[in-house]
Amino acid sequence: MRIVELYGGGDGGGAARYMNDVLPALARTDDVAFVSLGRDHLAPQGVQLIHASQSRAFTVLRSLRPEVLHTHGLRANLLGRIYGRLHGVPVVTTVHSFLAQDYRSPEAAATALLLDGATLPLSRLLIAVSAPIAQDLLERGALAGSVAVVPNGIASPPPADVSSLPGLVPGRPLLCCAARLHPTKGIDIAIAALQHLPDAQLALMGEGPEREALASLAQSLGCGDRVHFLGYRKDFASIVAGADLMLIPSRAEGFGLAAVEAMAQGVPVVASAVGALPTVVGQGGVLFRSGDAADLARAVGTALRERAGLAAEAVRQASHYSLAETVRLTRAVLAQAIGEQT
Repeated sequence: MRIVELYGGGDGGGAARYMNDVLPALARTDDVAFVSLGRDHLAPQGVQLIHASQSRAFTVLRSLRPEVLHTHGLRANLLGRIYGRLHGVPVVTTVHSFLAQDYRSPEAAATALLLDGATLPLSRLLIAVSAPIAQDLLERGALAGSVAVVPNGIASPPPADVSSLPGLVPGRPLLCCAARLHPTKGIDIAIAALQHLPDAQLALMGEGPEREALASLAQSLGCGDRVHFLGYRKDFASIVAGADLMLIPSRAEGFGLAAVEAMAQGVPVVASAVGALPTVVGQGGVLFRSGDAADLARAVGTALRERAGLAAEAVRQASHYSLAETVRLTRAVLAQAIGEQT
């Protein structure tokens, strides 16, 4: 197949990791081009890479002559669906998150939902990374039978390495978060929970619009010296492997790839009981009430006490999410969109 992957842009989050992991695997059997419409530093191995402005997107797509167009992110979805309709190219859209939760203002979210809803039927098939995402798509007007659930998967994890982290105090519990610094990700709840965890230190890996507000919150709560803002880290998986626990305090979560990455390394997860997280985490961690910092602190205490048993369960739970299976199922949907036999 001649597959063109159209991406809205961005370095962080599950969608970016999907590009770097899934696309090279697809390229082993198919002709894959990656077109990014935004600012990012992604470079999937073995894949033709093109950065294009939105105004040049159609010109670039025509030159690539896709058999199937695979889109990710609102901008890419809108442009890809219109291109597909005009040029008779089947479009498959993978949805990585709850669209309504991707925006800071209700007005921006409403506009995004309106635009996406108007073009949703132009995607021949849709891939949801979890059952809750699939249900959301159906409720937003996706055609019955057009949505396939393909959970995210991961490759073999790297070894632990926290040697590059300054300011950590040996012997104190190290909690990690790897997420965009965005209100939906609930990082403020993790920081607030440190009031109830006087010995814990928190490493935050990711960038986003809430960084200054979160730093101010940590200082105002008297735990600024225990919150380490590490920014975007390519080596985040190695850092997570050296942590005691992974925190995922999201207010909404379509999948939670960071949970799988942590569990695969024997790091238990403390996660809010929202979206796909209860299913993804399974017995590999402890859940807490979303938005409740005290309950998050309780869950951390439980997870630290029971860490040995949870670590073993975490590894078993992560084994259900393999990159090879994600690639196999994704390719099957792309092939179905053009009528190819798999």
